[in-house]
Amino acid sequence: MKRLIFASITVLLMLAFVAPAWALPFPVTDVRALGMGGAFVAAGEGIGAVQYNPALLAKNSTAGVVVPELVVRLEDSTGLIDTLDELENAYSQGDTTTVIALLDGLDTGEAVAINAYAGIGAGFGLFGISGGVTYGDLVYGVAYPDNIDTTPGGLVDPDSNTLEFRGIESRQLIFTGAGTMGNLKVGANMRSIKATTYTDSESLFTNPDIGPGDVTTGIESDETAVAWDVGAMFNLTPIFDVAVVARDLGGTDLGVIELDPRYRIGAALHLPAITVAGDYDISEDDSGGTNYQEWALGAEFDVWAIALRAGLSNNSGLSGAPTLIHLGVGLGFLDLGAAYAEDGDYYMAGVNLSLGF
Repeated sequence: MKRLIFASITVLLMLAFVAPAWALPFPVTDVRALGMGGAFVAAGEGIGAVQYNPALLAKNSTAGVVVPELVVRLEDSTGLIDTLDELENAYSQGDTTTVIALLDGLDTGEAVAINAYAGIGAGFGLFGISGGVTYGDLVYGVAYPDNIDTTPGGLVDPDSNTLEFRGIESRQLIFTGAGTMGNLKVGANMRSIKATTYTDSESLFTNPDIGPGDVTTGIESDETAVAWDVGAMFNLTPIFDVAVVARDLGGTDLGVIELDPRYRIGAALHLPAITVAGDYDISEDDSGGTNYQEWALGAEFDVWAIALRAGLSNNSGLSGAPTLIHLGVGLGFLDLGAAYAEDGDYYMAGVNLSLGF
């Protein structure tokens, strides 16, 4: 089963890179944010932060370039792959009782997912008005159980007990505008998206002599769309900011995949040499194979030319999801970040180069 799942998701990634935008987990598209737990809606700044909150472009009044940016995310936070391996073994041995028990324990909100993001961007600020352009390529692949039927007669029904595969790769050209009005900063993204979507559904049980179904060619389609994000940040005090962002306003239709609007709030406390930040999803996103309503906490400590970062994040929308530990370091123009969970298979890593003038 591990081979089945990873082969399927690998196909999705290959489909993408030989040829984002599925707003399931809030996209991690900045390495500095990765090191801070993803808490960036109020703490970020400059061109690297516009996908978290376009208003943050107005925090940096000078020109800046981020090239390149790369973040990869692998998630099996509930141990779905191990469960499906146990299911395969019990089924191959004819242990119907164990098969039914394992199917009963499967939560259709569980999923195995892979994200990959690569992008470049440039921005500037002048007389309180900021503009920027970003090109990003976001890949999302997910596998999740669906149509679970635990009745003995339904165990080999090809219309039940399926493993669903969904994938999307979107090439996005993002135009950002932001401005400052007193203590308030506002901004908007217009994202021109060209995407390739992939869908497939495989039976967990096709034949007692074969076991779980092999991956077959699914449905692939090319789509275009325009998405809008808006954000705002308010300086409550000289050292305390609050912010809100809405992604994919009005919904973004990419053929068989429709992205629901996503809303997130954040706050950041800027003390001498240290920044502490927190984010929370106002809405729960259940448009894909799992539920996402995430919170994030993070801090950054600047000492001389080195920035040390740490944070925590958790998907509270999924019962049993582990809390991730995030770590990162900034070495001048180079940023490194990573995250992992002690429970479950969940890993993230990223690197970028950034220049400011």
